[in-house]
Amino acid sequence: MEKPIIGIISNRVNDENNPFATKTSFNESYPKRIVEAGGIPLGVIFPNNEFNTDILDLCDGFIFQGGSFIYSSNINAVHYALQKEKPMLGICMGLQTMVGYEWVREEFGESEPTYKEISHFFKPEDEVNFIYKKSGHDELNPFSLKQIDKSKHEVLLANDSRLARIFNETYLDMPSVHGWCAKDRVLETNKEHFFKVVGRSCDGNIEAIESSNPDWFAIGVQFHPELEDKNLPLFEELVKEAKIKKLRK
Repeated sequence: MEKPIIGIISNRVNDENNPFATKTSFNESYPKRIVEAGGIPLGVIFPNNEFNTDILDLCDGFIFQGGSFIYSSNINAVHYALQKEKPMLGICMGLQTMVGYEWVREEFGESEPTYKEISHFFKPEDEVNFIYKKSGHDELNPFSLKQIDKSKHEVLLANDSRLARIFNETYLDMPSVHGWCAKDRVLETNKEHFFKVVGRSCDGNIEAIESSNPDWFAIGVQFHPELEDKNLPLFEELVKEAKIKKLRK
């Protein structure tokens, strides 16, 4: 059986005045884990932030990697994964993108937005509506893999979460490399949401979310599991779910 293709959503930096400074990039840790887990990594790029589904249609699952800026193409990619119910894993900014999608859907109310409407509506400066700056979660800066233990903090998972089943425990000790956190308001429990909070740090920060639909594999984590070999089961689960999706095509 052919291996599933896992699309990695690129990190983008834009400088309208300097085309040589406008770049898309990928952290090599992500494709490394995909290969180890039995999948095929494929870089997903949206030049000029122009969203289209052509490259996404080639993928059986997705990783939304960490980065610096969230664009409308990132939000649209979450919208695509949800509509197609393709498995996805959001890491750091990837989790924040998932929460950003919740905020966008809240702004649209009951209506189902189109990709074009999302592209027109969402701007990177909208991030302040769903994330906020928080100190104490990026203690190892600049980061050094040799000192990775100094970057770690506790993550407490819900007993019935998919993540707890994957790791076979509810307490994780994970690398923390971020200065921004998701706002609780966006995922208030008294509203219906596409994602639910299933993990927090000891100081209450949102550290993990999952799909509210048990049939759709969608996980977001604020920490960085790709930095340690012991976390490979999470990527293996993503590849396994993508393989199931591939068989159902």
